[in-house]
Amino acid sequence: MRPIRDDDYEEMAATFQCLQIKMLNEVLKRHGISEAKQRQEICGDYLFAVGEFLDQHWFESEGRRLHPLLCFSENFLNTDTDPADLGDVFLPSEMFSFHEYAFGNISYFFEDNDETIPDLQTGTVGEGS
Repeated sequence: MRPIRDDDYEEMAATFQCLQIKMLNEVLKRHGISEAKQRQEICGDYLFAVGEFLDQHWFESEGRRLHPLLCFSENFLNTDTDPADLGDVFLPSEMFSFHEYAFGNISYFFEDNDETIPDLQTGTVGEGS
């Protein structure tokens, strides 16, 4: 495992935020929130709150104070994966803030791209291998 902290993380994190927006938007639609502007506001408020928590907060679990950390790796961490086999693990860049990206990504998703994420590919682990 090789931790990497550089600006490449910003694109990864922005894409991840857009995936969160897409998933929440679909849930809101399934639960009858048909007005796009209302879904956009809900997604924005949620994404900003989650971003602020990731950027600035901690929580306690089992008597330990913990700080959330969202990283990305090119290899899947399965139950039997040795962490050394993860390869590159991308850590937040020094100046990145999730909450500062939140509303820009909301605008990108709802206003610039009509509730889509252009050229995004996702899949399930093991798919296509």
